[in-house]
This record gives sequence, C-alpha cells and structure tokens, in this order.
Amino acid sequence: MLQGEDPAAVLADLELVLRLSEPGRSATALYAHLGEDGRKLRFAGAGHAPPLLIGPRRVEYLESTVSAPLTMLSCWEAPSVEVRPEPGESLVLYTDGLLRATGDTTDRAFARLHAAAASSPPRLRRDPGALADHLLTRLLPEHSLPPGDDLALLVLTFD
Repeated sequence: MLQGEDPAAVLADLELVLRLSEPGRSATALYAHLGEDGRKLRFAGAGHAPPLLIGPRRVEYLESTVSAPLTMLSCWEAPSVEVRPEPGESLVLYTDGLLRATGDTTDRAFARLHAAAASSPPRLRRDPGALADHLLTRLLPEHSLPPGDDLALLVLTFD
C-alpha cells in the first residue's frame, strides 16, 4: 500500500487485478490500515465478515459499506470506514470459516460470536491471546473444524 492510500482504493485495485488474472472468480476481502499514531484505523470490506471491536464500554461489529465480494458488482466502489479504538479495546478479525465451524446459520453464528465477546471478562479483553482462546472455546467447544475450510482469528489490542 502506498503511504496514505485509502483502503477502498486498494480493494478497487485488487478487484481489477482479480478480474484480469482470474476471470469469473470472486473473493471476499477486508483491508485495514492503522495510522502512524496507532489510533486511527481505516478499513474497507468486500463481502468479508465485519471486524468486531471489544472494549470495556462496547462490543460492536464495525460494518463496512459494501457487502458484495470483489467482482460480483459491475464496478466495486465504496468509501472506507474510519474508527478510533480506545485504549484497552481489542479488534477481532476472522474468516467466515470461523462462523461456519460453529455449525449454526450465519445470523446465529454472528450472534454467538458477539455473545462470546460480550461475556469475556475485563481482564481477558486486554490480552489478545487469552481473548482469542476465550472466543474459540465459546464458539468451538470441541475445537473441531470442518474438513477443507479455512479458519483464521486475529486479535489486536490497543494500549
């Protein structure tokens, strides 16, 4: 990414590359950029599961403006979203494989992830590893994965 380039512009460029190199394929994507100050987070999404922000005073999904995967629209264009996480908040990024691994419908899986985050004790919310373990234990008690599916979970905590 060029310094200062908007995440939505990066996704628009990625869509063009995908159209030229893999005609007929689509992909979900989430691109985020954390500013030099470590506070301003800008992101754009294309059909990807929304980030989840967890903190002492809030647990909320950060919705992007476009929900269609890359190449599914005639022209992908949307503004980026900006958020300023507060100290002590954690940002959770994950693949849809995490949601599918629950065995629930998509809506129910999102509700379960939100409930798992909301039930996390305050001490865990400042520890990315402990928070990730808590979420996985609540969502996948048996830690079983469907064969052939991806599962990624990334937790970033802001000081």
